[in-house]
Amino acid sequence: MIKKIALLALIVFTLAAALLSCMTAEKPEEMKAEGLSKTEFLEIVSQCEKYGKKFDDLLMEETAAYFYGFAGASVSAMRLAVEKILWLRGEGDDFDSLTEGSRYKDWNTIAEICYASPYPYYFEGMIHEMQGESDAARSCYVNAAMMYNYPEKGLDFYYLKNAPISELYDLRGELCGYEDRIYGEYRPTLYGYERTPYNSSPEYLCADATELLDAGRYDEAMIPAVYAVRIRPTEPECWICAITAASYANEAYKATKWLEEALRYNPDHEGLKALASSFADINEQSGGEE
Repeated sequence: MIKKIALLALIVFTLAAALLSCMTAEKPEEMKAEGLSKTEFLEIVSQCEKYGKKFDDLLMEETAAYFYGFAGASVSAMRLAVEKILWLRGEGDDFDSLTEGSRYKDWNTIAEICYASPYPYYFEGMIHEMQGESDAARSCYVNAAMMYNYPEKGLDFYYLKNAPISELYDLRGELCGYEDRIYGEYRPTLYGYERTPYNSSPEYLCADATELLDAGRYDEAMIPAVYAVRIRPTEPECWICAITAASYANEAYKATKWLEEALRYNPDHEGLKALASSFADINEQSGGEE
């Protein structure tokens, strides 16, 4: 716990820009000054989906999970917000009937699909604001704005509160179409990992994984470790944390796959090469015994 408390004072959200070009590309001049438009938002989703497919084809599963997850968490957050607005405006017998058939129906679950996405916090805050819950809204907005991937020009989808009901249903259908496509390619594994504002920081996640490793809770340590990898796959220390956790948890297949993906980013990293050498020795010894 001491490690994490000390880390919180030092965390700077500087995630890997090289892998996030789909979110930092030059933006068109015609974009609205008041914030990211729906069209631009969906373009981000589409670009991340394409990156997910690209890395999936390259057999880089955790990098693909990041991009697919970012696309999924973002579009699911907007879809849930639209459903909440419809419900607040009297649509449906109750919220469960209104959302029948929807995949994810709570903010924590959607956030866990990709902790790097600011949209679950943003849209949750927007719904709190619409309900007059100022403190809860402010907290969510601050958490969203802390994230590296929060759009530079800001977000303002509050106009949806007064959008025509028919337009809201049309938007919901459009968003569900994106979800069908994304989750048809990618099915996120969710662990119920506690949602905090710091989960978009790989440093925080690795610190949590290290504490769990020190406590001998190896299976649990793999969870924050792999989330750290998915946020910053260019960082060898994140991979080493995940590989170590998998090794202690006797998850040899995962450890090996993660090491292979890590080496594709950092083929000359001494720590990763040492792990590869150790794995090779273990495999040779196991083969000798057989």
